[in-house]
Amino acid sequence: MFQDSRARTESDAAIATYLARYPQGSRKTKAVALRRFADWRAGTILDATRAEIEMFSHHLQEQVGLKRSTVYSYLATLSGFYKLAVGDGRIAQDPTVMVRRPRVQYDDDRLTRLSTHDVERMLLTAQGRSPQHTAIVALLGLLALRASEAASVRIESMNGHEKGHRVLRLVGKGGKPATIPLPPLVARILDRAAAGRTDGPLLLSRTGRQLDRNDIYKRVAIIGRDAGLGHVHPHQLRHAGVTAALDAGVPARDVQAFGRWSDGRMVERYDRNRQSLDRHASYALAGHLSAVADRIAV
Repeated sequence: MFQDSRARTESDAAIATYLARYPQGSRKTKAVALRRFADWRAGTILDATRAEIEMFSHHLQEQVGLKRSTVYSYLATLSGFYKLAVGDGRIAQDPTVMVRRPRVQYDDDRLTRLSTHDVERMLLTAQGRSPQHTAIVALLGLLALRASEAASVRIESMNGHEKGHRVLRLVGKGGKPATIPLPPLVARILDRAAAGRTDGPLLLSRTGRQLDRNDIYKRVAIIGRDAGLGHVHPHQLRHAGVTAALDAGVPARDVQAFGRWSDGRMVERYDRNRQSLDRHASYALAGHLSAVADRIAV
């Protein structure tokens, strides 16, 4: 469809204003969703209708074959974009208000479940490679950092002290600052990776280049393979750390702080063992009735 240059300019300005609210990692992801919708409409997106957005959703699922979770993320981006456009007075009404989003079922069973023992194996395997590899596993599996957060760690930010604790300070997902205590084991691992340096990025390549998110994924995959665990990605280590904390009896409120989530429901989603038959409530109930078990006919 034909769009005049003024409409395109206004649409581009609205997109730039929306993306400017987010850090670089999130900005790239959201830009893909907006660009894809603009390409599908072949023009500006400010005048889109609810019907068009739902057609776009069906197009992504049925013709492109994207996963429901990806389509859901795209629609969430469009919703945020149009809410801001209404707030800025660019459009009168949000076209996403009545848009139905695909129901997402998170199938955790597709992923390899990493136990605390598996994390230990990865630490030992990584240690055989380099202090840098070991630091990656520690940051992800013992501090529950995300891959992008681990890549952003700087040496001068991991030597602070607060209330008797040595702490790591960083800016996490959504631009939220975080202060994370460093247990002695983790501190030793990170210090070895720093190798006497007092500032700059902690994680470097052999040529001295700062590692990025993709580098972290590649190194974790190699460590997982060498440890005999198959294909492992960084988020599985984060999952393992959260699960280990729950299994150790850490209260859900403290686990929520550990994962740095604003929504407490994320604790349940990240509990990799929540479907364990060993912990099924039926055992606890039957045990509670053990006093009358011998009086029940079998």
